[in-house]
Amino acid sequence: MFMQEIAKAWIFCIHTESSNPASWRCQGYSISFNSWIGMDNEFHDEVLKSVFPLLDGKDLVFCMLVCRQWREIAKDDYFWKCICSRKWPSICKQPPSDANYQRLYLTFSQPQKMHNLPVPKLTFEDLVFYIDMWLEGSIIFSQAISGCTLRAGLQCAPGGIPDILAAHLKSVDCILMLEVEPKLSVPMGPAITVSVLVHRKDSNKMACIINKSTFDYIDSNAARALAYEYLRFSPRNPFISDIRAWMSLLFLYKGANVIEVFGIELDFCDAAKSETEILWLLDMLDWK
Repeated sequence: MFMQEIAKAWIFCIHTESSNPASWRCQGYSISFNSWIGMDNEFHDEVLKSVFPLLDGKDLVFCMLVCRQWREIAKDDYFWKCICSRKWPSICKQPPSDANYQRLYLTFSQPQKMHNLPVPKLTFEDLVFYIDMWLEGSIIFSQAISGCTLRAGLQCAPGGIPDILAAHLKSVDCILMLEVEPKLSVPMGPAITVSVLVHRKDSNKMACIINKSTFDYIDSNAARALAYEYLRFSPRNPFISDIRAWMSLLFLYKGANVIEVFGIELDFCDAAKSETEILWLLDMLDWK
């Protein structure tokens, strides 16, 4: 630990661009570097080789930027092996035959960056959604809706909706929503079920999003009734599962036992919120 403090002293002097990094004080000890520095103000190679193994990877990377002498010494893979042995001890017990510890550290030590998705092949212009709803077996809503219409969302939300729903409608997420006109007056209690199929014009295929699911949960605070079903993906995507499609009825209360549905919403909030994410998700469905 004390030697690591000494090693850190060098990095501290470098970071602070000290004009006289000849001494430093740590843990009550006065440490002098004067005897380690040559007349040309360069550290002897052996001193650097003693300290570099004690540094962490970030500091060793910084040392490589100081001067040519430090860079050439820090290239020695032994120092990177010391760092990797502390970060991943098992890697040194049976290392790969062609192990390059510097490359190993630089490749895997940093958190993975989120990459933007490429432009999807599918567009909302390619899609038509077929939405049907039943009230105890009797059809109450049946429309074929273009993807562009669903993407456009509600043009004008009615007054009196809860604050939670109003905030949701202003979200920056991609909202697939349709205004129900004329509005549906539905009694509370009887089961309402919904089915959603989707057609893609580019390949002339169909996929099932929701198959006769029941609106069995009502979020009174947000004035939404919800139904869901797990999506069915193409066999070409065997490791994608447990992603739900949600269908919501947006309503206002009209009396004690009646709701007035003014909008419907389709979302995939388990996995996709942006337009690009939703289109990629739909593209991976089991199209037939």
